[in-house]
Amino acid sequence: MAVAFLCAVLGRLTQPHGGLAILWPASALLAALLIRHPSLAHPPSWAGALCGLTLENIVLEGLSWPAALGYGVTDLSGVLVAWPILSSGWTPSRLRSPRAIGQVLAACAAAAATHAVVALVLTPWLRPGAPWMTIALNWFLGQLLSYSALLPPVMLLPRRLRTRGDRRRSWTSLPRRMGSGTLLLPLAALLASLSLCFLLGGPGAATFPIPALMYCALAYRQATTAWITLLTALAVLLGIANGWLPLGEGHPLAGLHAWDMVSLRLGVLLLILSPLLVSGILAARSDLISSLNLALDHDALTRTLSRQAFLRSADEHLGRTPAPPQGNALLMLDIDHFKQLNDRHGHAAGDKVLQAFARTIRTVVRPHDLFGRLGGEEFALFLPDTSEQDASDIAERLRFCVERLAVPLDDGQTLRISVSIGMAHDSRTPHAALSEFLAYADQAMYQAKRGGRNRVHAHGGHAAWTSDTTEDPAWHPPLNNAPKAP
Repeated sequence: MAVAFLCAVLGRLTQPHGGLAILWPASALLAALLIRHPSLAHPPSWAGALCGLTLENIVLEGLSWPAALGYGVTDLSGVLVAWPILSSGWTPSRLRSPRAIGQVLAACAAAAATHAVVALVLTPWLRPGAPWMTIALNWFLGQLLSYSALLPPVMLLPRRLRTRGDRRRSWTSLPRRMGSGTLLLPLAALLASLSLCFLLGGPGAATFPIPALMYCALAYRQATTAWITLLTALAVLLGIANGWLPLGEGHPLAGLHAWDMVSLRLGVLLLILSPLLVSGILAARSDLISSLNLALDHDALTRTLSRQAFLRSADEHLGRTPAPPQGNALLMLDIDHFKQLNDRHGHAAGDKVLQAFARTIRTVVRPHDLFGRLGGEEFALFLPDTSEQDASDIAERLRFCVERLAVPLDDGQTLRISVSIGMAHDSRTPHAALSEFLAYADQAMYQAKRGGRNRVHAHGGHAAWTSDTTEDPAWHPPLNNAPKAP
């Protein structure tokens, strides 16, 4: 009830004395609240919202309670249409395309049309003798403007707050972005266009910010663009409503004809829609590029890095200056007897083994480690800023987890596999190029194969723990959710 009352009060800020409110946010904000929190959509909430809207009309407009109730029903009618359309399976990512934005705008139009129809039905009772055509059209455009301005920014809010690490990275990159002008120039252009809008005024003033808003759509994320657009539209509307932005000599807002109000609302609506559609196009293009990069940089079967992406990223790590204090390690992993497994059980079983193997490795490695498939059953793992002892512990942890992996097949059988791991550390091979580093780890891996498989062998060292040892090594806690040795 309180939320509905406050939302209705906000609409009065854009209502000049004796005129119509240009923006009426009550219905749109209530719909946005229900979309974000579907659990609120129950009869007591609807009754409370209706009471809040009715009370606002009685307190601020001085209407009788039957008329106030009629306006409250009109305000609430569109919410009953917009909420079920937009809340079905909704996520913020649904707005990342022009088609999705078009669907949201279609839902806004359906809700606004519902408002207009209900207002048209109640007009003979609420406002006898009023021109029904202009009233219905103004109800429709006013609500369409409100829904279009308020719903996208609220719907684009993330479901969860960013983590502390995300916020730290964002603040770290802020000085660089400000220095390059990518953060400040669009806002400076927008402020300049708004200043010109208020200084010159006139019938076309409401369109002055559109080029700057398009610039913001190119420079900022979609959610940021939506909020900037909303704030710009509010600034223009409040300026018009309070006379800060004159529309023309002898044309105060309160004296505008109903058709002039239709034109004004259409102009502000276009100001809102233009950057939203551009940001949707750019978001869709960004998602497409990301998906293409993901497909190019990742192996389709195992979802590990492709050979090219792994080699490129590992080479970048090796070339960093200064070198990490603990050095870098490289592991070569080869599934034992994989060819015989393929010959005996078929390639479909081999694919299942590769996928299960890759999943198992990913549960153990750290987020910043590089894990890639070099070809066939051969994988590589690059461990940046990792000491030789830690790399050895990680390698043994991987071997242990793979040894205990059970891969179910479609025919009911369960396969057990093992892995041979070769390890190289740049403390033993200083200033080695990536190709040499790979060769050292590959040689160590073949030493592990020749030593009996299912073991770890370090370049320049000897075989580490194997499956037939009588005692497990001294274990550190698993890195992620990997099983712990007994």
